Amino acid sequence: MFPAEVVEQIIDHVAENRATLTSSTLVSRAWHTRAKFWLFSSTPIRLVGVPDIDAFIATLESPLCTVHSHIRSLSLRQTSSNPSQLNHVIPVLVRLCNLTSLEIVAESALLSDEARQLLETSFPSLRHLLLHITFSTCAEAVRLVCSFPQLESLRLHARWIGSWAPHDLNLPRSLRTLDLDGYLGDALSWLLLCSSSPPLTCLQLREVATGEFGIVFAYLKTVAASLQSFKLSFLGVNAENEFLTFDDNIQCPELRALEITGRDFKDVVLMVHLLSRLDAPLLEEITFTNLGAVSSLQAAWTQLQNRLLAYPHLRKVTITTLPHFEVGIKLQLRHLYERGMLKLVLPEG
Repeated sequence: MFPAEVVEQIIDHVAENRATLTSSTLVSRAWHTRAKFWLFSSTPIRLVGVPDIDAFIATLESPLCTVHSHIRSLSLRQTSSNPSQLNHVIPVLVRLCNLTSLEIVAESALLSDEARQLLETSFPSLRHLLLHITFSTCAEAVRLVCSFPQLESLRLHARWIGSWAPHDLNLPRSLRTLDLDGYLGDALSWLLLCSSSPPLTCLQLREVATGEFGIVFAYLKTVAASLQSFKLSFLGVNAENEFLTFDDNIQCPELRALEITGRDFKDVVLMVHLLSRLDAPLLEEITFTNLGAVSSLQAAWTQLQNRLLAYPHLRKVTITTLPHFEVGIKLQLRHLYERGMLKLVLPEG
């Protein structure tokens, strides 16, 4: 029998190979313990649909189950249309005391008070959280996401019925990545009223709608100083047209990556307007989605190329477009293309 330290080195060496780890659990008790640790702690567990979730819950409830403390990452995607289905799962999930990453996607679920309160008092080590569920009020969503003191990334794609949010709760200071989708107006109104804001490095605002840009710009100004990555997408053409009426200037001294997703292939005008409002001297990568209409907007394409070339640290410009726009875009952004800075992404097939 190998010494314990040798066993640990052997198991650690194959930590990324699930098949080998599974076999190692059968060698001996010493091998079993270390291999089981790696098997459950280093590999995310992804459950999709009611059968997978029910089987996993049954395993955790078994008196023979000993993996609760080993599981670090869990992704749960519920397909049931039963709004209360998730509430029966939460009391079992909170036994995973060392969880550091949790994803819950259940569009039809309405989180009960009991389930929410259980989540609020569990997972003290949680660092990454994605929630795509429905709350009774915005206040309940706020209380939940503010209850994890070590949270580093939050993707809140939630919905709620009541819009009022408490003003005395702040996001944890450890938060660095924030991804919002859903009721942006409510969420950003709360964030603007917070007494403090964590120094975010990554911010993503999805599906910004008409009437929301005033509050979007207001919040962006409060976090812009530390941002290194910013992603913005528009809900529709009306939202894009409204965006063009805003002349706010945003200072982003640390911004390295910018990604904009539009809804109209004429969005080159939108991109020019955004870059003219954004002071980001350290930009290295820019991504545009849905660009085309090359011949009818030649002046705007010329402006876009000139603005892009003005960034001294820019290394790559990625554009998602359709095949029949490819040649035209390469001609309009010829200087970027010749320098190897232009990458076009075309739909497969």
